Amino acid sequence: MAKFKPTQPRFKSSLAEDRAERRLLLMTARLELDDRARGIIKSLVREPLDWDKLLEHGLLHGTSGLMYRHLRSVSEEVEIPGQVMEKLRSYYLMFTASGMIIEAQFKSVASRFAEAGIDAIVLKGLALVETLYRDYGLRPMSDADVLVREKDWPAIGRIMEELGFTADKPRESKRNSPKLTKYDVRAHLSYQSRNNVPIEFQFDLFTLGLGMIDIDGVWRRSVKARVAGEDLRLLGREDELLQLAVHANRHGCSRLKWLVDIAEKFHQGEHVDWDLFLDIAGKEKIRTSVYSTIRHIENLFGETLLPAKVAESLKPKCVQRYLWRAVWPEKQLKDFRGRHEDAICFYFYRPLSGWNLINYAMMGRPGSKLAYMLRFMFPPVRWMSYMYDETNPLILLKYYLKRTVVRRLNNS
Repeated sequence: MAKFKPTQPRFKSSLAEDRAERRLLLMTARLELDDRARGIIKSLVREPLDWDKLLEHGLLHGTSGLMYRHLRSVSEEVEIPGQVMEKLRSYYLMFTASGMIIEAQFKSVASRFAEAGIDAIVLKGLALVETLYRDYGLRPMSDADVLVREKDWPAIGRIMEELGFTADKPRESKRNSPKLTKYDVRAHLSYQSRNNVPIEFQFDLFTLGLGMIDIDGVWRRSVKARVAGEDLRLLGREDELLQLAVHANRHGCSRLKWLVDIAEKFHQGEHVDWDLFLDIAGKEKIRTSVYSTIRHIENLFGETLLPAKVAESLKPKCVQRYLWRAVWPEKQLKDFRGRHEDAICFYFYRPLSGWNLINYAMMGRPGSKLAYMLRFMFPPVRWMSYMYDETNPLILLKYYLKRTVVRRLNNS
């Protein structure tokens, strides 16, 4: 099988808000076109465009497939350079091929999970292609993301090794580490196949540095589905919307495809239990992230996604909204250059950092975070033994003194 090479290009420059290329990028970043959108696209295509820059940004943002679909639909009415359409077609075919490769590799894993009785919830790209896009060429992805139960970690490691996958952290893939507190959870466990297909396992839905308050609820609300030809599970609609919004925020809303995912889930028109949506967001202390991210998407596309009553109930306090806008200024978000992870994620190893202080005020759960930090500063012997792969008490004492004394002297 051919080697998998995910496309993760970088920005060379941003697109100014008043540029026709930016407007065309946004107008083609959607699944379906209404008459108004078609008219705007045809008008923009007639303007002098920097097609190379447009193609560069479409590729980076993962929306080249959508751009190809919509420009092809108007190509008989307006003139589009042949080399532009050919390049977009090549991107579409590349996304299709890479998606099929990921699906094939994931199918082999899912099949073994079923035999071993391991539950798995498919997330993001694979799930969205299955339920929304129906076409790998329209929704590129660089890996397969899967939510699994932490108790299945050792079995997952054995299966992945038998299938020829390589773990990013081999030691951690073979055993569970001791927990410092109830909400101590690793963000993910990553594997690469022999032909470089990455599969990433998550043990927490939001991966914000502290485990969810009710991860069991995510599993109860999940639904059975056929994905890649296997019987698996997908997130409940409410959990999926929340996870997509938090994920986009974690990565600074820096790729357009993540924002399109959220907008199109709203457009899909499936029933959403808004009371449950608000309950989960409130319980998990993610209201600020979810509200602000969705509002940004509404401003970007010029449409309303959240029902008015839901938006009012979800709206965080003034201080939290102010902090969010300070960390993710509007100008940076419009340029797709938002900050990644800082402030939204809790860094237990940097208890008094400026970003953590903002996190406490913006994201809440100060009691759980304080308990975690204290436990991290003065960890139990079993945890030290695991982290340093050592059982000798004298050597562990040396490591302990280094952690609790020398580090604090250096930081003072």
